[in-house]
Amino acid sequence: MYGKRIKQFRLAKGFSLDQLAMAMNGIVSKNALSKYERDLIKPSVKVMTAIAKALSVKTIDILTVPETSIEFVAYRKTAKLPKKSQDYVENIIKTKLEERIKIQELLYHSSKPNLPIKYYNINRIEEVEQAALDLRAKWKLGLDPISNLTELLENNFINVIFIDSEKSFVGISAYAYTNDSHIKSAAVVSKKNISGERQRLNLAHELGHLVLNISSNIDEEKVAFRFGGAFLSPSDTVLKLVGSKRANFQLRELLILKKTFGISLQALLYRLLDLKIITPNSFSGWYKLINKNNWKKSEPMPMKEEKSQWFEKSVLHAYSEGMISSEETKKLLGDEFHPLKSSLEKKREFLKLPKEVRGKLLKEQAERFIEVYEKDDEWRHFGGGIIEY
Repeated sequence: MYGKRIKQFRLAKGFSLDQLAMAMNGIVSKNALSKYERDLIKPSVKVMTAIAKALSVKTIDILTVPETSIEFVAYRKTAKLPKKSQDYVENIIKTKLEERIKIQELLYHSSKPNLPIKYYNINRIEEVEQAALDLRAKWKLGLDPISNLTELLENNFINVIFIDSEKSFVGISAYAYTNDSHIKSAAVVSKKNISGERQRLNLAHELGHLVLNISSNIDEEKVAFRFGGAFLSPSDTVLKLVGSKRANFQLRELLILKKTFGISLQALLYRLLDLKIITPNSFSGWYKLINKNNWKKSEPMPMKEEKSQWFEKSVLHAYSEGMISSEETKKLLGDEFHPLKSSLEKKREFLKLPKEVRGKLLKEQAERFIEVYEKDDEWRHFGGGIIEY
């Protein structure tokens, strides 16, 4: 397994074999690294440590066989996505999902995603409407628009992962299962740095891939797309706000509806067409306007991206409870992690300083306090004797 793990972390880092050898200051060759990955030879402890450091992981991460297997449920991509990019996407998601499972095990050992994997049988595309309503009912959402989809998913232990990738990549979904085939975790993945409305539909689309058991005689992508629209904008709510039949719309009204449901103009128009609120001719006219104004790439009134906070919050929770070290926390969260030291830690560090240094610091602190007291005499109004409580 050493070889598979080295290759996974290398690809997740976006390194070629040459780049990994360079990051290790050439202590081993590209050919040697290739043999390690194919398990033809075993690296020494020194080399293994250097590999781990270059890949920003712990040596134990390479030596440990994960207790879960990760399976990709759907891979939405164009034919132009290069194999190298596909390898990067799959391995970075594996690595990120493993990190999340590790934290989940520490804090919420008995938890599992509140998600019916491949539960809703879909033989006709229209059946996704009821599937979306059933999932909303399971999560007690009612029919109101969802203000923050990322937060909703994470509250149900579905990992939301955003990654940098090429334009060709849109999204992917995955789940992790244990050796006895029990679902341990699930993830929906979207590309970073896109508008919030596109991001939300990507996540809802990938959620559809996880929960729907789609018949082979219908287009899986169309089904997942319609599920995403139905989940974010339930039919009864759309009909209530829009009406059952419309001959015309003003752009401003559509933009208000876009903001209400948190979906793009394109997705909104498809939703209105699916629910037969507008005719195919009306849809075609609006779509021509979208193409003319290049709104497929950048729509009016773009929404802000949603942010995933579960992982960061959970890592900080684990660190605060002493479950993981500051080094591990920094590795998981990146260089922006700067732990606050307790007063006891600060006192211990202060007492370790040479006597003359301590004296100098205390003198400087006393001078600052004198300056404060001289400039602000409010403390004088609270004079009097010492009160004992």
